[in-house]
Amino acid sequence: MNIDVSTIPLAPIATVVAALITALIAYINLTLSKEQKTSEFRQAWIDGLRNDLAAFFSSARALCRVMQEARSSHASDEDVIGFRFSKEQVGKMRFDGAEALYRIKLRLNQNEPEHMELNRLLDSATTIQNQINIEKGQDYSKAIEAIERASSFSQTILKSEWERVKRGEKAFRITKNWIMPIIMIISLVFISTLVFNSTETNKSMQPTAGASAD
Repeated sequence: MNIDVSTIPLAPIATVVAALITALIAYINLTLSKEQKTSEFRQAWIDGLRNDLAAFFSSARALCRVMQEARSSHASDEDVIGFRFSKEQVGKMRFDGAEALYRIKLRLNQNEPEHMELNRLLDSATTIQNQINIEKGQDYSKAIEAIERASSFSQTILKSEWERVKRGEKAFRITKNWIMPIIMIISLVFISTLVFNSTETNKSMQPTAGASAD
């Protein structure tokens, strides 16, 4: 059975298609708005984590050097004494480092393997440093190495999170890769139908040669 598309009423179809397109556009706008906010929050999280990591690593490394110099055989040398930190400065470094450490821990997601590994490396660095302090050791090289391992690994997380920001959330990727092409296809099909129907209507309205002669 052949269907004459020129006889299909387009007004109801146009209403349905327009409503569908409007709904899809509204969904796109909502998704893009949410994506922008999510990206802003994620970028703020990255910046905050970077700042806290820098504060922790700098405090931890400085404390290693302070204790190493204080317990070295050259502790009484004038150049060492001249650059020695006061008890108040050391206390502030300890406080700043501990505060930054717990801010980092509170930012990490314990369900993600990379975050769990960073947490482990941070705990390892602090454990090694504390153990040397308890034993009143003079060699802090292992503590500094542990701090550097954690620092290097933290860059992996920062890069991964930044890539996630550039890639976009799942809903955004679906919208970009599927919803927007669907809207374009629906629009093109509907416009093509309108053009075809209009052409067929014009043809049907043109008088035939025989009718003109009569």
